[in-house]
Amino acid sequence: MTESFLHYIWKSRLFNFNQLKTIDGQDVEILNPGTHNTNAGPDFFNAQLRIDNTLWAGNVEIHVNASEWIKHDHHKDASYDSCILHVVYENDTVTRRMDGSIIPAIELRGRFPDYLWDNFIALISENEWVSCGHRIKEIEKDVWTDLFQTMAEERLQLKAQHILISLQGLKNDWEECFYQYLAKNFGFQLNGMPFEMLARSLPLKIVRKEQGSKLNLDALFYGQAGMLDKEFLDDYPLALKKNYQFLQSKYSLKPIHLSTWKFLRMRPVNFPTIRLAQLIVLLQNTNNLFSIARDLEKLKDFHRLFDFPINEYWSEHYLFDKSSVRKEKSIGKNSIDNLIINTIVPFLYAWGTFTGSEPFKLKAMTLLFELSSENNRIIEKWEQSGVKAENAGHSQALIHLKQYHCSEKKCLTCSIGMKLINTLP
Repeated sequence: MTESFLHYIWKSRLFNFNQLKTIDGQDVEILNPGTHNTNAGPDFFNAQLRIDNTLWAGNVEIHVNASEWIKHDHHKDASYDSCILHVVYENDTVTRRMDGSIIPAIELRGRFPDYLWDNFIALISENEWVSCGHRIKEIEKDVWTDLFQTMAEERLQLKAQHILISLQGLKNDWEECFYQYLAKNFGFQLNGMPFEMLARSLPLKIVRKEQGSKLNLDALFYGQAGMLDKEFLDDYPLALKKNYQFLQSKYSLKPIHLSTWKFLRMRPVNFPTIRLAQLIVLLQNTNNLFSIARDLEKLKDFHRLFDFPINEYWSEHYLFDKSSVRKEKSIGKNSIDNLIINTIVPFLYAWGTFTGSEPFKLKAMTLLFELSSENNRIIEKWEQSGVKAENAGHSQALIHLKQYHCSEKKCLTCSIGMKLINTLP
């Protein structure tokens, strides 16, 4: 028996609560099982119960064995004094508050069907990519529709929390925070960290000061990236190096090391030199990026936000001093979609959370479900299992489901898992 399973049984009221009595014989009526708490403190907040003829409102703690109350030192913790009921699988001791008063307890052993536990154990014991992989075809479309919505929003909530934490460290400067996240996401999977380091080493206030000079802005970014610390032949990198030496002294800048960047086993069009050029031209042509993105409504307008041609030098180069066949290297649609999914959408949701504005959260969710699905290993594996992502809302939901539920064997937090556990053998 596990505590998480008992949480599920209690929350879903899957046990027989007819003639339910406490260990000492008092009648118990469950009016509201409470709100599941996934943080520190009692397991369920704000439950409502009637014990004998007295109405109680408070918290509920759940354990496999009642003695875990003492083992976890709850009897010494004032935050557990608010508990009005101790729910256990087996009552092996009396539990008390700090003042010595006894907490009423009920025992769940024998009060729920054996097949629920058997189904749960069978599910989490599977060694497939996802535990329910062999049974996915049993799940109706409407269950998946609800799950996509739930998991996509859960993922956005998590991303918004990270943004709001970062925002605190930046004194609530939304534009600086957006700039750092955008830069990180321009690095995509392999160069996200060096792009983030670069943005942190080159504050947005400096970028704004040099925004009027294309050469100075290029020099700042490539210089801070550590890409100008060598001898050059071409006029463009020579000019960048000269300008950067002046700007570095002017702003007391310290560049990141060139070895931080990854070029190996990468398509040249994804080289950080090219991604930097794409980021620079966006910053060069747009002030207050987050404020602009916040006010956009239509997907095509979000795409237009990134529609700028990069420096002509890169049309015939992927690296400094190494010419190549001429090719347009403006950022592509898939890359723009990725930036919208991982930067703009979470920031819209975070703004809605920060300001208490539900329309912004709704805008973020709507935009996510309008974007094309991502294509990565996780999405490919889901498709092989019989689940196809029709849009970015689906793909983000499936990524989140795999990372935070399936991989952790948290079948009890997934509507698919719960449906399979509740299925009669």
